[in-house]
Amino acid sequence: MTISSRISTLGQHQSLLSDVLRNENRVFVGQNQVTSGMKSDTYKGIAHDIGTLQGAKSLLARQQQLIDANHQVDRRLSLYDASLEGLRDNAQQLRDAFLAAINGNTGFGLETNVENIFNNAVSLLSTRDGGRYIFSGTLTDQSPLDESGTTNAVTKSGMQAINASISTTPSLGFTNNSVKQSNTIDENLTLTYGVLADEVAAPLWEEFRQFFEQEALGTFTNPLSSTQQTFLMSRLDELNTAIDTIDQKHAQVGVNRATLEDIQIRLLDAKTFTKIFISDIEEVDVAEAIGRLSQDQVALDASYRVFAQLSQSTLLDFI
Repeated sequence: MTISSRISTLGQHQSLLSDVLRNENRVFVGQNQVTSGMKSDTYKGIAHDIGTLQGAKSLLARQQQLIDANHQVDRRLSLYDASLEGLRDNAQQLRDAFLAAINGNTGFGLETNVENIFNNAVSLLSTRDGGRYIFSGTLTDQSPLDESGTTNAVTKSGMQAINASISTTPSLGFTNNSVKQSNTIDENLTLTYGVLADEVAAPLWEEFRQFFEQEALGTFTNPLSSTQQTFLMSRLDELNTAIDTIDQKHAQVGVNRATLEDIQIRLLDAKTFTKIFISDIEEVDVAEAIGRLSQDQVALDASYRVFAQLSQSTLLDFI
C-alpha cells in the first residue's frame, strides 16, 4: 500500500502543479495585457495574425507617407494660389492705369505706376518655396525670368532692349523649362500641379514690354498725345487676354486643390480604418482583460490552496 499510495500521490501532485503553472501563466499574460493594453509583447503571442498584421502596418506606413507628401503639395498649391491672385491683380491694375490715363487724358504718374506694377509682378513670379522657385518647372534652382544681359525680363531697360514679342517667343523673357511639377497623391494617382511662368505670364509681360518700348519713344505727356492715346487704347484687349490667361491657370490650381483635398480626406479615413484594424489584432479590450484577469487570479488562488492541501496528504487519508 505504501508504494501504491506514493505513486498515486505523485501523479496528483504533477497534475496539480501543471494546473498551477498554467494558471500562473494566464495571470502573468493577463497582467501584461492590462498594463500594456496589448495582447502580447512578442509576435509569438499573435502568431496566427502575423502576416495580416505586417501587411496592415506596411499599408499604414504608405498611407502616412502619402499624407505627409500631400501636405507639401498643398503648401505649394497655396503659394500658387496666392501668387496668381496677386499676378491677376497686377494685370488688372495695369489695365485700370491705362483706362485712367485715357479717360483723364493725362500721362501724369503713369510711368511710375506701371513700373511699380511691373516690379511687383517680377517679385510674384520669383516666389520660392524652401528656396526653390515654384514657376520654373523642374529648374527650381533658377529664376523663371531671364535676369542676365542687356536684354532681360526683370528691369525696364532690359525689357526695352527686347525687340520682339514675348507672347510669340516666350524664351525672350522666360527661362523655365516645360516640365510641370507633379506628385503621387494616392496609390496609382499622380497629380500634375505645377504652373509655368511663361504659360501664365507671357501675355502680361508682352504688355509691359510694349509700354516700356513706347515710353522709350518719349515720356507720356499731360495731356496725352494722339499717338499715346491710340497706343493705350490698342492694349486694352490684349490686357484682357493677359487677364484671361492668368484666370485659366488660377482656376486649374483651384481644381487641383479640390482634387487633393478629396484624396487627403479619403487617405485620412483609410488611415483611421487601418489603425483600428491593427488595433483589433494587437490590442485588447482592457475591460474584458481586467475581467479575465480577475477570474484567472481566483482560479490561481484556488489551485494554490488545493495544491497546498494535497501536498500534506496521501491516498491513505481517504481510506
